[in-house]
Amino acid sequence: MKNSRAWRGFFQFSAIFNFSAAFMMLFVPEFFFSILMMSEALTAEAIPWLHQFGGLVLVFGMGYWLISTNPMLHKDIVWMGCVGKIVVFTIAWIDIAFFAAPIGFGILVIADLIFAMFFAAFFVKRGEARK
Repeated sequence: MKNSRAWRGFFQFSAIFNFSAAFMMLFVPEFFFSILMMSEALTAEAIPWLHQFGGLVLVFGMGYWLISTNPMLHKDIVWMGCVGKIVVFTIAWIDIAFFAAPIGFGILVIADLIFAMFFAAFFVKRGEARK
């Protein structure tokens, strides 16, 4: 992306992605777990943990929306988002490989890896702008 308007739109899209996931985790967990092919894993004991994670996803979404208002000013949040999305992707695939988590979960977090690559590209482009 070559201009700040495109980056702003991208970060708004990132926020909406997170808001959507958080909404499902917080308000329609049954639907969310069915998308992930994990319906049988949704237990009363899992709900509080899901809500905690949903809250964190919501907060990251708010950060991405803030970035969209001025990406250069909020570049530290971009870095945090990049790292966070890589961690989510990595942990999900570790869970699939070693703990038999369903593949639907891994498919969903591929989106996080793609977002992380764009977040990293923002830093590369920002570095080029300084030259």
